[in-house]
Amino acid sequence: MRLLEELASIDGDITDAYLRLMQLSLENEDWKALRRNAERYMAVNPLVARPYEALAVACSALGDTERAIKARQTVLKLNPIDPALAHYQLARLLHDEGSPDAKRHLLQALEEAPRYREAQQLLLSLIKGSSSSAVPDTIETSNDSTEKQVELPEQP
Repeated sequence: MRLLEELASIDGDITDAYLRLMQLSLENEDWKALRRNAERYMAVNPLVARPYEALAVACSALGDTERAIKARQTVLKLNPIDPALAHYQLARLLHDEGSPDAKRHLLQALEEAPRYREAQQLLLSLIKGSSSSAVPDTIETSNDSTEKQVELPEQP
């Protein structure tokens, strides 16, 4: 790893070295090195999705959610290999931030891959979370002088 670092410091156009350093940093969970090498790779070739994916992982691990969201949005603009996964990962970050755009990206992930379990589960939790705060579990109706309580069926 040290040899790759030296090589990358000598020649800044060696994207293969940056890619290998990103892989090693990810394996070692060295998030700062992963972020640094992703940024170096993007400085040489900003039109490749892999360094943005690595940057999003590193920024998420380091707690920089805003930058991770921007990196995930860029991945989507670069036509990722797995758009369902890209939309889902962006939706997770947006959900953690409380953004209403999370639901839209989850729906786009499910549009690409309707059987995507994790996306289905997150969408259900979003719907249950928003419906529990917006709609009460029971509806009270009054008919003349008698009050009735109608139980709403549970959502599947």
